Amino acid sequence: MKRTLIFCLTIMVIVLTNCSKDNNETPSKPTLTIERDVYEYLNTDLTGNFAVSISDNSEWTVETLSTAPWFGVVKKDNQVSFTMEENSALYERVAKVKVVSADKQLSKIVVIKQHGNTPTIILDKTLLKLLNPADNGIVTINSNMQWSLSSNADWLTWEINGKDVKIMATANPLDGERNAVITVNAESPIFNKAITVTQKGTVEFDINTKNVQFTKDGGSFTLDIQTNQNWTYAVLEKTPWYTLQRDGGKLTITTPKNNFMPLTGTINITYGLLNVAVSVKQDGIQTGNELDRQVLIALYETMGGAGWTGTKWDITAPLTVDNAATKWSGVTVANVNGVARVRELKFGGKNLKGPIPSAIGFLSEVTTIDFNNNNQQITGMIPPSMGNLSNLLNLTLSRSGLTGTIPVEFERLTKLTLLQMHTSNFIGPIPSGVFGKMPNLNSVELKLNNFTGNLPADFLSHPNFSKWNVSANTCPQNAGFGFTKCP
Repeated sequence: MKRTLIFCLTIMVIVLTNCSKDNNETPSKPTLTIERDVYEYLNTDLTGNFAVSISDNSEWTVETLSTAPWFGVVKKDNQVSFTMEENSALYERVAKVKVVSADKQLSKIVVIKQHGNTPTIILDKTLLKLLNPADNGIVTINSNMQWSLSSNADWLTWEINGKDVKIMATANPLDGERNAVITVNAESPIFNKAITVTQKGTVEFDINTKNVQFTKDGGSFTLDIQTNQNWTYAVLEKTPWYTLQRDGGKLTITTPKNNFMPLTGTINITYGLLNVAVSVKQDGIQTGNELDRQVLIALYETMGGAGWTGTKWDITAPLTVDNAATKWSGVTVANVNGVARVRELKFGGKNLKGPIPSAIGFLSEVTTIDFNNNNQQITGMIPPSMGNLSNLLNLTLSRSGLTGTIPVEFERLTKLTLLQMHTSNFIGPIPSGVFGKMPNLNSVELKLNNFTGNLPADFLSHPNFSKWNVSANTCPQNAGFGFTKCP
């Protein structure tokens, strides 16, 4: 009796354990796979097919999405077969086929393109990846005209057997991957087509992509790096907008929402003596009215807009010439080439607090920025991006509270006529080569800061130097600071 009880309890534990596992395991999502999204054919091709694979062996159906009397489609086992009439017209025509799982949860749309009655060359692949040592691959070339092959690499050879071209590579003696191009040469009016061939090196290294693209809404993408080498990564830009998180052989890139210009960056993956550059790009807003409006919103949110004195904004409002005074007070808006753009920011004595956002450098049509007399409450340094404001004429940052020195990027402010930076916390020395690039500068005030060092030669030799009254407007600095030599 006792043995029977123990046996029954053991069976119950096993059953409960298995049930627990079943309940906790998340079933994998079924997938529907088709080799390509687009299939191309000559005008004389009358049949074609493609294979369909569903991971859980579900049933599926196939249908055409639009009336195409020249095209018919049927399901045969795990394939879609179709027939076409010869295309006697000059232009290509397209039929779309939809493959749908029985439960309607999975679907794919495939485009069938039949070229017109013109000279045509069709490659079934334009990228061929070969292994190392010596390896080969097949590219199928369909054409209704004569063609030939040429290459920029002596390590590639080929054999032509009807439509199929067997491309062969010798062993790669290099550590890293090597690349070559095989050109399919054809007579006019066909443009030559290219097959890019890559071959792995002696060092094993594979990455799922070298080009990562995000939408303006941001998100995450994981680089899958497989190698027999230790590897490290480095970000090549000074201030990346994205973050990185490494977990073993995976590197996850995360980007926030981008309300400004499109962004481009580079991550360098280093393994042994080899480097792989991964491009990171994110969509944004191209220059124009909406970009200017997003910059104003950034100013409002970063510099304490809710507490500004006598300046109330409705940041949900459009940015127009007519509503600037009531919705965006302190901002002058003008039509530039038919587009409403920010021309002036006048925020003297408005109780601005916090740092100037780097996005201010996107206001490409602004001519005046006045952040004067804000009770030393503006913090941080001048964003180097302000050097991008190529139309800027007047810049006033006096009594602001800003620190740091004059950015070397100011050398691009070639139209600047007035620069006032007195009575703040700026430090020196003043960079050379900046003031010499501002031929129209008529007024400069740098006094009562923490500047040190020598006044640069291009400052002293400026053609308008005599108008600046340097002894009164620049030389006097805060106690304990000053220029080594001052006129």
